[in-house]
Amino acid sequence: MDVLARPWTGLILSTLAGQQLGFCELAERLEVIGDRMLSLRLKELESRGIVQRLVLSEAPLRVAYRLTELGEGFQEVARAIECWGGKLMAHQDPGLSIDGSE
Repeated sequence: MDVLARPWTGLILSTLAGQQLGFCELAERLEVIGDRMLSLRLKELESRGIVQRLVLSEAPLRVAYRLTELGEGFQEVARAIECWGGKLMAHQDPGLSIDGSE
């Protein structure tokens, strides 16, 4: 829970799901997160074995990020949270169905 409780972690993991992105591409997609905070979160996730940092041998030198197998496991958690959220919303407003429609 400590990992998911950190600000922006879920959004970063969801954005990286199934793809490899350079830092600038990731920052562009996550424009609500400042570069400094994004860099900090990526370092934390890398140190926990959730994100892999790749140095690409291109000119100019580029860095890309992707989820490790452990990081890809977050998708199961995200689906479970989404399902629970739908049930919670339906409970709070019985007029809504589980998927949020009326």
